[in-house]
Amino acid sequence: MDLKHIEYLSPDAWNQWHTELLQSTLNRAYDRVSFYRKNMDDAGITPEDINSASDMAKLPFTFRRDLSDNYPYGLFSVPLRDIVRIHTLRSGQINPIALGHTRTDLKNRQQLTARFLSSCGVEQEDIVQICLDPGMALHGLDMREGAELIGALVIPPDPVSPDTRVKVMVDFKSTVLITTPSHGLFLMNKIREMEIPLASINLKRVIFLGEAISQQERERFQKELGTSTRIAYGIFEAAGPAMAGECHCHCGLHMAIDQIFPEIVDPETGAPLAEGQTGELVITTLRARANPLIRFRTGDITTLTKETCDCGRTTWRIAPISGQTDQVVLIRGVRISPEQIDNILEQAAGTAVEFLMVTKDWNHLRQMEVMVGITDALFSGCLPELHQWIRRVEELILNQLGIPCRISPVQPSSIRPFIQAGRRIISWEEWTRR
Repeated sequence: MDLKHIEYLSPDAWNQWHTELLQSTLNRAYDRVSFYRKNMDDAGITPEDINSASDMAKLPFTFRRDLSDNYPYGLFSVPLRDIVRIHTLRSGQINPIALGHTRTDLKNRQQLTARFLSSCGVEQEDIVQICLDPGMALHGLDMREGAELIGALVIPPDPVSPDTRVKVMVDFKSTVLITTPSHGLFLMNKIREMEIPLASINLKRVIFLGEAISQQERERFQKELGTSTRIAYGIFEAAGPAMAGECHCHCGLHMAIDQIFPEIVDPETGAPLAEGQTGELVITTLRARANPLIRFRTGDITTLTKETCDCGRTTWRIAPISGQTDQVVLIRGVRISPEQIDNILEQAAGTAVEFLMVTKDWNHLRQMEVMVGITDALFSGCLPELHQWIRRVEELILNQLGIPCRISPVQPSSIRPFIQAGRRIISWEEWTRR
């Protein structure tokens, strides 16, 4: 099939495409990955029971914890000799998540990213500047390789100060900026603080990923910098940051359904939801050779439509992510859960620790502070030892999760009302009103 026109297939052609690739993926996973074989056997299902896309609901789900539990090789469906690259992701568990890629996997991933960037108008003559925090380094790698495949000049996310990033943007006349919404707004404020004339900014388009952005913030960005904007969505466990993206119509994000089969399910029951209903996005990879994912629960809330877009594409579209199913917070595009913080605190303390995660925005950048209930087990009366322990925990969070975080010791009684109410994440406003 001509992949150049893959986004314009008829509904019947998509149905055939999905049926054939789903059967191939399920057979390979069942035959070569013991985790999936056991899951299917326990559910009384075999790949032969899946005769169409509508049968996918019969299969059990895969969760993020399953990925780290099967570290290092448990989910590989090809021999190690066929894998040419392995990426490890922070999981917050004892084990990281290991993702293998064959040459074909890397080629498909790069072509998908290049396809999305091309649909955004990125061309060989463009200068693409990528500004992402370290926690999103792998998304930055995917975007860099996609832009390089197009032939664009790429300025990758080097660890430099915001002032330097703005200076590079001006001096090298960057035409495309890839960043998170919060960092993009932060850089826009930095441009104003540095009193740089807007005539010195050559940006034509900005591509946002990793976080949600309000329509008001988006319009402000477009008005003040005179750029067009697009939104991308993806998870590195599957097809990366170009798994879904906007076209010029701005009426949803086109899913790459040639590589991903999406479903929307009820977050509580896991039951499939009808088209247009709001629920959790579940994905199954269609062309991943090394690391197939079957009914992977992303934890992201959205809706799905199969209607043809005004742009002519027939790929299904999702709405921008509106939230997460469980207690998860996005800090500069990095997904952080209470379970991850709990594991790190217990690792540092050697015992269970009471804590509360508090988020606040400073100059558009989301920050997190962890309030830790101090008990005799943590504080022996020696302040230098307590400060040393706090610094160690902050370093562990930065190293394991890729984001800076402040640890603040508090009285356990100040955080217990939230914990007893089943809440581990609150806003700074809620914390100050307590």
